[in-house]
Amino acid sequence: MTAPSRRLVLGCVAVTALACGDIAAPSRSDLYEWRLQAPSVPGPGLDTLSFHWGQDDLPVRVWVEDAEGLPGYMAAAIDVWESAFLYREFQATLVTDSAGADVIVLAGAPASAVRGRRLHSALAPECTGATDLDVDVEHRQLRLPIRVFVASSLPDDPGIDRCLALTSIHELGHALGIFAHSPNPEDIMFADPDVALPSARDQRTAETAYHTLPTLEAVRLEPLE
Repeated sequence: MTAPSRRLVLGCVAVTALACGDIAAPSRSDLYEWRLQAPSVPGPGLDTLSFHWGQDDLPVRVWVEDAEGLPGYMAAAIDVWESAFLYREFQATLVTDSAGADVIVLAGAPASAVRGRRLHSALAPECTGATDLDVDVEHRQLRLPIRVFVASSLPDDPGIDRCLALTSIHELGHALGIFAHSPNPEDIMFADPDVALPSARDQRTAETAYHTLPTLEAVRLEPLE
């Protein structure tokens, strides 16, 4: 396996946000499923979990640990995803203070999730990524901040720069609302992509997600003790 791996870390996920204001939803085909399903509480049955940032949330505030060149990789990832949208539905900015950040990006492998559960993808040798989503048991709230992890497993590997770059794009894709992995290896949101940028299918999926009513609402938690 030559491409980096992605591990989407999820708490109990659920979705409720706003669609895109007055702009009509674009017609899109050839998509993949970006939402997740989780056992409903109380059961039986499954809940469909989805999320996107609303216009009032923009720009999404992203704090990045200054290690392994991650600020540069994540700044480039923000530019890539912003350009994927027709109507600036997603915008983000790097901030210098982690307090109040909507997304926190850390170098290194994640420890056990404090809340919720973690969905792992396959592993690759060069570098790995993970995204932690903390969702309440009723599948109504996505509790901030979202935590993203990017780790270099082989820092001296000649392909590490490319690996970290596409890992950053992939994990930011999860943080902006593409919770599931694409089944197509030609998409950046495939579990172990070997492409450097989002495909046309990734872009169509992201746009559709942002023009579909979500089931999760972003709320900010008090700091953990």
